[in-house]
Amino acid sequence: MNRFFKYYYTTIFVLCLSIFCAKCQTKSAANDPELVQLSGFIVSFDSMQVLPYVTVRIEGTNRGVFSDMSGFFSLVCKQSDKIVFSTLGQKKLFYTLPNNIEGNKLTTLIRMEEDTFFLRDVVIRPYSTTQELDYYFAKIKIPNSNLSLAYENLGRVSFQNLQKGILADGVENGRWYQQTQAEKLYYNGQAQPIPIADIGSWYRFLNSLGNKKKK
Repeated sequence: MNRFFKYYYTTIFVLCLSIFCAKCQTKSAANDPELVQLSGFIVSFDSMQVLPYVTVRIEGTNRGVFSDMSGFFSLVCKQSDKIVFSTLGQKKLFYTLPNNIEGNKLTTLIRMEEDTFFLRDVVIRPYSTTQELDYYFAKIKIPNSNLSLAYENLGRVSFQNLQKGILADGVENGRWYQQTQAEKLYYNGQAQPIPIADIGSWYRFLNSLGNKKKK
């Protein structure tokens, strides 16, 4: 019973301390004259259509947010910061906060221009029959320089070097995080087993080596 009350009062104390710290941080941010709560909607320049999932980032930092499905965003920044808006199909926009801001909140409308790409014309002419296609495909000659370049690009060493320089994307990072959290929850409240001390694992490992030698 005493143990229950101990955990109960400890939990209450931690919750009260967290609420007190959050209120102190909110109050200090509200009183800081350099901080501004920048909010608004992001639309296209011509059609005034809302633009969802636009990256709103403070230039020179990794801090930022995304606009929601209705094009709304909200970000805490300093008056001296420059805000960068970027998304696929629209020109990157740099926004500077005005000097005459009343209070610490600013609501604005961001209009982004469409980024147009002009591609070169491509003319595709099919062969009249499949036999003609097979004939010209068999007669085609690939230059040795291009063939050697293809073998070099498709080599195992080239792929390994390319793999070392590629960072994990959002899907891979999310999958890795979920896997680590699942492992922690699976062994929650107990000691995680050490594979090197597992007799069954050593037995299966030695059997696999014996089977390879027989083959």
